[in-house]
Amino acid sequence: MKVTMRYFARVAELTGCQDQQLELAPGTTAGQALAEVARRHPALGATGFSPLLAVNREHAAASRVLADGDEVAIFPPVSGG
Repeated sequence: MKVTMRYFARVAELTGCQDQQLELAPGTTAGQALAEVARRHPALGATGFSPLLAVNREHAAASRVLADGDEVAIFPPVSGG
């Protein structure tokens, strides 16, 4: 199945792109897609941070099973006071 990965802020800087198409096996979760992105972009994997995920513009857990055509957005953690 094909999914579109969207990267924002520091994630886009570390991957060197704002979006990317991935070909993934059926039944792949958002967390597994994130692991594949980290494998393809070692600079991202080296940060050790826990990003926020959204699937089709809705916040999603890493356990969310993806479907063909889904859009997965990866945001850096938000902090502030």
